[in-house]
This record gives sequence, C-alpha cells and structure tokens, in this order.
Amino acid sequence: MTNEQVTKKMKEDMRMRNFAKYTYDSYLGKTKDIMKYFGEKQLEEVTTEELREFLLKYLKEERKLADRSINYYNSVIRFIYEVTLDKVLNKKQLPMRKQKKEVYKVLTKEELSTFFNCVDNFKFKTIFMLVYGLFEKT
Repeated sequence: MTNEQVTKKMKEDMRMRNFAKYTYDSYLGKTKDIMKYFGEKQLEEVTTEELREFLLKYLKEERKLADRSINYYNSVIRFIYEVTLDKVLNKKQLPMRKQKKEVYKVLTKEELSTFFNCVDNFKFKTIFMLVYGLFEKT
C-alpha cells in the first residue's frame, strides 16, 4: 500500500469512527509529518526500530517536543498501523511516555499574608480566604 493509499484509507477509517474535525485534521497533519520524516519510504515498510528512532531521537531529542506531544504522535502511529494497515504493532517496543507529575508550589505564610493584605475589597478577600481554606485541608 502506498502512502497515498494509506492516507486515503486512513481518512475513511476516521470518518467511519466519526472523529471530531479537530482530531481528523490533527491526525492527518501528524501523518504527513511522519511520512515526510521517512521520505520516499512507504509507511508499510517502516520497521519498529525506525519508529522508535522517530519518536525518541527525532521528536524528543531533535525537535525537543514534550512527552504529551510525543504520545500524540505515538497514538497516530498506532492508528495508522493497527487500524489502517491492519498490522500488529509491538506496543512494548513503542510505549507511551510516562508524563511527569507537576509539584505545585505552596505559598509561605508571609506570601499569603502579603496577598491577602493587597486585596482591598472585603468581599473578594473573604472569597480568597475561603477558597484557600478549602484547598489547605486537602
């Protein structure tokens, strides 16, 4: 199957699944990026090792994309191979990237005092204090 045929069938597969317009357009854009990376090589001939290199070396190291973006490309790759090309893809070799959990910064008592003292409107000051009190207990 040529890359043009893959794109055509992929469009049909996405319409069959009633993809949202944004997802439809986004998947097509990512597919074009993937095809451009592999040049003249047909997607059907691309190996798992080459896909790993695309995800890790090209997207992560060269383009410096965030883990969420790399996972999105990975989802597109999985759709292309598993749905459109009907091929078994070794997901253990192409795992989703673990996303870092953010640690939220907690304000010091001095910072909170400064913040609350800056609010002149009593109503808003009360709302801020109530909301802070709710989150402080969790």
